Amino acid sequence: MATPIRSDLPSLEVLRKRHEDTSWDRDQLSLARFQGCEDPCSVLLGHFDLSLIIAQADHIREHKEWREFFTLTFQMPQMWWAHCCKNSNGYFGCESTRNPDASFSGYNTWLKALVKQTYENSPKGQKDYIWLKYNIFTRWLPATKQTVILIFDPKPAVKDRLLAPELYRVDPLASTDPYWIHGILLEELLQLQDNAVWGIRNLVRQTEIHRSSPNSPHPDFLRLHDIARHAIHVSETLDLAVTTVEMMTASHDAFIRSQHATDEATRNTQNRLQSRLQFYNHMTRSLRYRAASNKERLSNEIQYAFNTVTQYDSRIGVEIGRAAQSDSAAMKTIAFLTLTFLPATYICAIFSMSFFNYNPDTGEWRVAKDFWVYWVVAVPITFITALLWSFWHKFFPQKLVGEEKLPARRREIAKHELHDLKEKLAGHSSGAPTESKV
Repeated sequence: MATPIRSDLPSLEVLRKRHEDTSWDRDQLSLARFQGCEDPCSVLLGHFDLSLIIAQADHIREHKEWREFFTLTFQMPQMWWAHCCKNSNGYFGCESTRNPDASFSGYNTWLKALVKQTYENSPKGQKDYIWLKYNIFTRWLPATKQTVILIFDPKPAVKDRLLAPELYRVDPLASTDPYWIHGILLEELLQLQDNAVWGIRNLVRQTEIHRSSPNSPHPDFLRLHDIARHAIHVSETLDLAVTTVEMMTASHDAFIRSQHATDEATRNTQNRLQSRLQFYNHMTRSLRYRAASNKERLSNEIQYAFNTVTQYDSRIGVEIGRAAQSDSAAMKTIAFLTLTFLPATYICAIFSMSFFNYNPDTGEWRVAKDFWVYWVVAVPITFITALLWSFWHKFFPQKLVGEEKLPARRREIAKHELHDLKEKLAGHSSGAPTESKV
């Protein structure tokens, strides 16, 4: 007896079309519709060439019934549900599936890619970027040449593009190759990566145009490093995209070799798709070079801003040094004047000299008769003090910071030079007898 299906399980959106159709046949997929069904893929596809299912991967993980349905119906590997795949920034995988009698039953691929889109003029306080994700699983049925596409967690920008019905209008002969859908998916992915790379380029260009003035630099280092972070992420996803396309191209080549197509039309279709994949590989490499150029240009701008600030600080330091020199000159003048008058003042204080006499009876002022003695003593002492000060600074200059170690270094250098000289002399002395013997 079959286990009853829970009624609270969410339904999924299903879109189906034939290659020549210009619109989707839309439906809601409930798990109850497949209860007791032996071939759910035939119910999903019907007479359509393509069936596209939009799903939330976390919802599928949370509901055991849906997870088992996806795993069994599309023969998804258990590794796809693992935590490492969920947190991975990108991958590509593929495998052939077999019936119990070992006959070829289908071909599965799974693709994940991340793209970081940036905005030039985002409102203040809001994010200036958005992460877009390709998380797609495909199953191709060789018997009917039908394809099922599972798109997980698409952002609106990705969903709107991948749900455009005209995107899948292809020659029915193209569906003989399971990778026909990847030619379309890679083209859309390249468009997103191109927008991401040129978004970084526009941000870098704005930085180059609106540089800070060297006379008064105020670079926005926070903004520069935010752009650098975006550029690193874009380069990372592009590097992974190159690896993904290379893996996809190699897998398609291996599939072609394993099929051994006999008719000319099928071989031409496969070769044409292989050439297209190789072209996409080259395009992703070209974008990677552009992304690397953006990083170099941004690094140059950051270095320029840093050097501008450093030079500005150096100029300010020079101006401060000049101001200090002016202050130093003024202090030297004051010190010299103090030195000039200090000896005379000292002599006067020592001898308690009184240069003038006042007679209160007559009200007269008279110069002391020994006033000349003061000048005879004070003037020579003043000159001698000034000369001592001058000679002291000449013969005992003040050592600057770091000069204390210079004599020790010189002694060490002289020691090494003397050691080398002794070795040379020893070598010459030992070589002399040899020359005489010759």
